Amino acid sequence: MSASLLTLLAEAVAKAGEGNSQTTTPAAAVLWTDKERYWQKALARLHQALPQLLVLGEHNEGQHSGPSIWLKCAIAGVIEAVHPAVIPIVYLPGVSRADLRAIEDCPRFLQPLAELQYRGVFWSQANGKDWSPNAFLTSKNGGLGIDVAQDRNSQDALLRAIDAGILLGRTVAELQGVHINAAWLDALLAPNPTRDILVWLNDPAATQAIWTSDHWNIFRGRCSKDFGFDPDTDG
Repeated sequence: MSASLLTLLAEAVAKAGEGNSQTTTPAAAVLWTDKERYWQKALARLHQALPQLLVLGEHNEGQHSGPSIWLKCAIAGVIEAVHPAVIPIVYLPGVSRADLRAIEDCPRFLQPLAELQYRGVFWSQANGKDWSPNAFLTSKNGGLGIDVAQDRNSQDALLRAIDAGILLGRTVAELQGVHINAAWLDALLAPNPTRDILVWLNDPAATQAIWTSDHWNIFRGRCSKDFGFDPDTDG
């Protein structure tokens, strides 16, 4: 059975910490920088696949989240938040690799983590850039080598599908051999456009209230393109 995108993503991040056990000291942590917060809304799914995942943010031990000092304690094993046999993965939303490297200019809230760039290892592309969803899907060097359209609409749709968690559950077999574009991705979130317009016509207000904002925006786009009206402004 083909592995899901979520499984392969988790394996790729965890593998960054393996190194060569014969020649190097095990990494203290894997640092996952994400300046643009591409993966932040997928954290609930990521926690399922990566129980060793720690997150920089507000203190919430149940979500393995906390400020820099809390993270340092968790990595040191003082807090029972990480399986002792697994190298912790530290997800840093809104933080770039450069933020940690410039120690003298490093924001105060990040300073306790700056030294981990020497004891740990970054999960990043070969060029040092963060792994965006598009890069991970398309790259043939550390990614999956999948065909994804690069136009703005398709890239926006890709982020919507990642945020909703629906793309992470797809198997790689489903993604290979497909030209992934906005229409294909939006069909994951709203797979039955004919049913959608009939449901909306039956009760517009109630339908909009129960749909997610992404589903509604997809519906609006389809109405405009296929039927020549805007359900928001035309009713």
